[in-house]
Amino acid sequence: MKRLIIEPVRLDILAKEQMGSERDGALEALLDANPGLAKEGPFVVAPRFVEIPPTPEKPTVPNVNPWD
Repeated sequence: MKRLIIEPVRLDILAKEQMGSERDGALEALLDANPGLAKEGPFVVAPRFVEIPPTPEKPTVPNVNPWD
């Protein structure tokens, strides 16, 4: 999905607002979907269309009980 950015916004804030999180690979997925975006620095310069990729699946962490 493409979104029009009408005012400068930090990349991590954009990922959190549009994808629900800036963690677990979401910011990296945003940068992968928009080649050259990382070269512009931490802010998205407006006006600009940005491709918002689907939020990546969270990695599953095994539950370990130290008393087993």
